[in-house]
Amino acid sequence: MSASLGFALAAAFFFGLSAIPAKRGLSHADPQAGALISIAAVVATFGLTSPWWMQSSDWFVPGFWWFVATGLVNPMLSVYFTLESMNRAGVTVASTLAATSPLFAAFTAILFLGETITTLIMVGTLITMAGVMSLTWTPGTGVTRVMRIALIFATAASIIRGLVNTTGKIGLELLPNAMMAGFLSYTVGGLGVLLIYRIRHGRLPLHIPRTGVGAFALSGMCIAVAISCMYAALLRDAVTLVSPVIATYPVFTLFAALALREERITLQIGAGVAVVVGGVVLINL
Repeated sequence: MSASLGFALAAAFFFGLSAIPAKRGLSHADPQAGALISIAAVVATFGLTSPWWMQSSDWFVPGFWWFVATGLVNPMLSVYFTLESMNRAGVTVASTLAATSPLFAAFTAILFLGETITTLIMVGTLITMAGVMSLTWTPGTGVTRVMRIALIFATAASIIRGLVNTTGKIGLELLPNAMMAGFLSYTVGGLGVLLIYRIRHGRLPLHIPRTGVGAFALSGMCIAVAISCMYAALLRDAVTLVSPVIATYPVFTLFAALALREERITLQIGAGVAVVVGGVVLINL
């Protein structure tokens, strides 16, 4: 296994794992408050570990401003669009449309980075997307529900998630420090999410049960590790190879739910996981 594949799979694993405590936290707080706590935990995780990775020179290179600008889009706008799509169309529709992000990542990587995509990579990407969609789609979800304005929000979130792989690859050429990249983007994005929450609600989420805070904080710690692994993978390999592997994170969410007995194995789950694994194998051939 190559280093880039290992980091991409690790990113998918921790992104997937982060959904379990986040789901539990939603029983104690609204999604926006949860997003604030999670992002704060991401920034705190990076901050506490900064003595081991932060270098003074990283503050004075062009890449610094690149990731500051990135934070205004992801996580600030991506979190907002994702929450809106979930509120309007539900988690199922939002998760299914999120599986299309590798297409946008591949398109922008080819357009802006000059990357090439082979037949195996394209077929593997499409198979992986189909597998993820089969895991998240619920039969009977009406098309009219998808075609509402929620489709716009969900698609916008998917485009941003795909685009951030390409912008991250460009930024890492200017600032080759995966931890610093994550720290900058989430610090700026967190401040933006905080501002949006304050404007929309007129107050800050100060009264949240300790259980909810702990759940979202754990989710944020997982996201911090995932972001670091994602940027580490992009440092080492092409976007067209890394992005489809990271997009398999719903599989790991499912595995975690199965381990905790929150889900049970069905034919749909077994077939979906098999398809995803087949797609990832094709991509890395």
